[in-house]
Formats: sequence, C-alpha cells, structure tokens
Amino acid sequence: MPEGRIFDPFSGVFPHRVVGVGQGCRRPSTEPSVVPNQPTLETLLHEALEIPGQQDRAAYLDASCTGDPALREEVDSLIAAHFADETFLEPLADPLWCEARREGEGDIIGRYKLLEQIGEGGFGTVFLAEQSQPVKRQVALKVIKPGMDSREVIARFEAERQALALMDHPHIAKVHDAGTTEAGRPYFVMELVKGVPITKYCEENSLDTRERLELFTDVCAAIQHAHQKGIIHRDVKPPNILVSLQDGTPVAKVIDFGIAKAIGMELTEKTFLTQHGRMIGTPQYMSPEQAELHPLAVDTRSDIYSLGVILFELLTGTTPLNGDHLRHATYAKIQRLIREVIPPKPSIRLAALSAASPRSLRGDLDWIVLKALEKDPARHYESAGAMAEDLQRFLQHKPIEARPPSMAYVMRRFTRRHRGPVFAGAALLLMLVLGVAGTSVGMKRALDAKAELEHKNAELDQQKLELVDHKQRLAGLLESNQKMLGEIRERNTSEAGLPTEFEALRKENQDLLDKVSNEVVNQERYAEEIERLRQANARLEKVVMESKDTDAALEVVRAALFKESITALAANQRGQFYLDGTLIPYPTLLKALSLPPGNDPLEKAMPRRLEVTLPAGAKPTDDVFQSRLREIAEAADRIGLHHELF
Repeated sequence: MPEGRIFDPFSGVFPHRVVGVGQGCRRPSTEPSVVPNQPTLETLLHEALEIPGQQDRAAYLDASCTGDPALREEVDSLIAAHFADETFLEPLADPLWCEARREGEGDIIGRYKLLEQIGEGGFGTVFLAEQSQPVKRQVALKVIKPGMDSREVIARFEAERQALALMDHPHIAKVHDAGTTEAGRPYFVMELVKGVPITKYCEENSLDTRERLELFTDVCAAIQHAHQKGIIHRDVKPPNILVSLQDGTPVAKVIDFGIAKAIGMELTEKTFLTQHGRMIGTPQYMSPEQAELHPLAVDTRSDIYSLGVILFELLTGTTPLNGDHLRHATYAKIQRLIREVIPPKPSIRLAALSAASPRSLRGDLDWIVLKALEKDPARHYESAGAMAEDLQRFLQHKPIEARPPSMAYVMRRFTRRHRGPVFAGAALLLMLVLGVAGTSVGMKRALDAKAELEHKNAELDQQKLELVDHKQRLAGLLESNQKMLGEIRERNTSEAGLPTEFEALRKENQDLLDKVSNEVVNQERYAEEIERLRQANARLEKVVMESKDTDAALEVVRAALFKESITALAANQRGQFYLDGTLIPYPTLLKALSLPPGNDPLEKAMPRRLEVTLPAGAKPTDDVFQSRLREIAEAADRIGLHHELF
C-alpha cells in the first residue's frame, strides 16, 4: 500500500506507521509521532491530502502553519508534487487489499519462507527466511515495502543489490539470490548475519583496547575492498557493522549498502536522483563534505571520516558530536556543527566521562583518530587500508604515520573560524609591535649617543693625562739643562777648542731639539724623541764637563737651553690649544707684559716659531703667562741670541 514517512537518520528506520490516502487504509502508530500543538510535516501532509476540497485544505493549512511560513511552503510544494505525479501516494480502493500486500511470517517468496521480520530500512523490510532448495539454510531476505516501489526506490534497491554482488570479502555480507515477488516488487537474498552492532558487542563482552582495534581493522579492510570495487558506502555506522561469533571468534560484517554510491560506473540502468538539499546518511557519523548536501563532493574519504567516528566511539563510548543535540537541531545547525566543531582527543573525552585511565589512548591513538576526523578531506588517511595499516603499526609498537597538526595549520584553521577577532587582534598586535620597535630604536639611539659621548670624554681625559706627562718630562729636561749650565759657569775653565766629538754631539742635540719641536703634536713619536733628547743631553753634558773651552761650551748650552724652553712652551701651549684654547699672537702678549714692540730680539722670530694660546675665557695678563714670557725674555737678553738661531 502507498505510504509516506519521514526517515529517522539516527535510528536508520522509519517509525512504524502506515498511512493510506483517500479511500486507502490507516494502521495505528506504535509510537507517537506528533507532539501536541506541534504538527510535523508528515502529519500535515497526510491530513491535508485527506481533505477533499482545495479551499478546505488551504484553511486547514492556514490554521496549522500559523507563524511558520517555511513549513507551509514545504507542505504546499509536496502537495503539488503529489497531484503532479499520479504514481505518488496513489489512493487504494480496498483497504483489505492494502493489508494483504504486506508480507509477514509464513509467506513464501520464491524459494524462501519468511520466518520473522528482523529489520526495517528506509524503503525495505528485512526478514529471516528459510531456503529449502538447492540447500537448506537460513538467509536474510530484503524486499521493497508496499507502496514504495517507485522508479527511484526500485533503482536504489537494484543499485544496492548490484553493489553487494560486486564484492567478495569475508567481512561484507554476501548476496545469494535476487528476484521479484508475485506483486512485482523486487527482493534479494543475502547472507544472514546473526550479530549485534560492533559498539554493543565490544561493551557487552568487555573487549580491551587491543581486541577492539583488531576487530576494527577488519572493518577497515572491508571498506577498503568496497572502495576498490568503486563503491562508497555513505552510511558507515555501528548498526551497519554487525559482529557475531564464528567458531568462538568475533567476526565483523558490513551490511546495508542501501544508499551506496558508485564511482565511475552505473550500478543499474534505471535512473534515480539524489535530491539536492536532502540529507543522506546519519548525522552523527557523517563527514563534513557529505553534510554539505553536494553529492559530487563525496568520495571514498567520506567513509574514512565515518570510520574515525566509529573508532572514537569504540575507544570512549561516545561519538564526537552529541546525538541529543543533533536530534533536535535544524539541518543548517547540523551542517554547521559537523563542519566547524573540532572533535576532542579520545583520551580527553574518556577522562571527562569516566574514572577509567586514558593513558592507553594518549599519544598515537589520539593522533590516529584525529587524523581520520580531519575536517579537510585532504588531511584524512588516503584510504581505509592506510588507516588499518597505521593501527597495525600501533599494535606492533612501530612508529605511526599520523602526526600532530603543525602550528601553521592550527593557526590557519583558527583564523578561518574566527576571521573578525583574529584580524582585529592582528591589527592591535601590529600597532604594539610598531610602538615597541619605535621605542626600542629611540632608546638604542640614545644609548649609542651616550656611549659615543662617554668615549669622547674618555679620549679627552686620556689626552689631558698625556699632556700632563709631557709637561713633567719637559720640566725635568729644562731643570737638567739649567743645572748643567750652572756647573759650566762655576768651572770657568778655558779650552783651546771643542773636540770633534763635542761638535757632533752639539749637532745631534740641535737636530733632536728641532725634531721634538716638529713632533710636539705627534703623540705617537713624541715620547721616543724626548727619550733620545735626554740621552743626547747626557752625552753633551759629559763632553762639556770635560772640555776646556768654557765660552764655546756655554754658547752651545745657552742655545740648547733656550730652544728647549721654546719647544717645551710650544708643546704645552699647543696641547692646550687643541683642548680648549684661543690663539693669542705673540706681539699681543709682549704688549700685555708692557714690553715695547721692536726692541725684543724674539719679536720677529717668535710668530714664526711659536704660537702661544690662552684657555678659553682667560686674559693675557694672567700670572702664569706673564711669568713664563718674562723667563723667555730674560733668557734671550742674557744670551743675546741671533735671528738665525730660530
């Protein structure tokens, strides 16, 4: 009989409700499907179709859909489709015939006797049946429900039958036979799997982690075989993976390829369409690309995501997404949750749910599960076989292929989910970085300037120390020469002439005095020349002391003494000039000392041979310069030096 129902994607079955239209029949529902004051789409559709008049039908929908224009629009579209297709929910004249069309216990279909109903899917019913010929055995027989034998449903049914026929794997239920009932509805016979869902079996038998993983790798092998045959299951979940004992060993079998999709081939010549915008599969186990409702985006990696959900459930007892939340969510919210909610590590979920130690899950198992649950299909395992191999490596204590996601990938995912806050934070961070950088540059420049100033101050201090040392050296040299001059005068001896050695030493002394005068500002060679001058003076002193020509010796010493004084004063004053001096011409100094210009024999020579300076801000009448210049003038007057000496 014709019937219309909403498929429950979480149980994988329809509610036990059969509705006839027009002169059809109605079977009471075994479970409530309508919440008071909240009519469902199914209820509205069938109640509206039972109202004969179009105006009465519209009035009923106006009252029932108040405040929900989207629901009203959807009901109207379904009613229009019903009247456009005469085969859709076609009214039946005889309600008794409607009941007779449903198979039940004891009915015979072909060579098979139906024993009991053991399952019900979206468009078919599964019976435990007994085969008598050519062999006697129990099988599972799946037949299309009455009223569901539309072109699309029949096409899907044949596609499932063909998909199962293509595969030959110990962990996939086999197809034995196929045909049509006397009423013309297709059926097929497959291997009977007397088992329970894999999650239930593991819990009831308290399997440890290793045993669960070994059982799960068999499932991966089955899905890999299906993919190699070009079949995508699209509804991999525990109820479609049954585990039974065979010779005392648990064996998993994958069943129900009812919404399978073929890759690169046609499973049937009949045409069926996967409606755009209609969710196919079970949300709790559905991949993000499958939830997007774009059939062309789904490939074999969608099944790998579903395998990851099952493995997560086997290890923790829960799925990554809460089933209760999904059950009451809209399609849009379900899509968003599947697409955006990042699953936690299984070890973290287990620790939060129970007192059991999650230690066995930490590390490698966490990463294997999370790799299968990647939102980006490109980051999944490339195949179900690759996932099984990684689990085998884990069981054999070998390095696994799954690795924690890189920081760059984590940041990209985070940025994609939170574009606005991330960009705002990045802008703020950039401003802070620029501010800190500017402050750092300014501080570095200030520190560099301070260091440079300290370096220059240190150089000035060093120059001052060197000048003091030079003054002390010259003062000692002058004192030595004055002492020598006094001794020569006291001796008052007479010599016939200067020996050749005395003349050579006198010339050496003169050359050294000139060199010291020329190198007075050359700090590197000054100390060396002073030392040589001291040694020459010592030799000169020795020769003079032994000489009998006192006047000649005295003349030489006077010349040396005066030139040495000039050199000492020049070194002193030139040193001050480079530090903080102001140039004062020698005639100005003579005037300051009240000496008439033109009378001093040094007046013409001194500007050429000596430049005297004063400290900045000082006057030429300072005592230190008056005293020094008087000493020079007196010395010049006593010895009567000629201009050629300069």
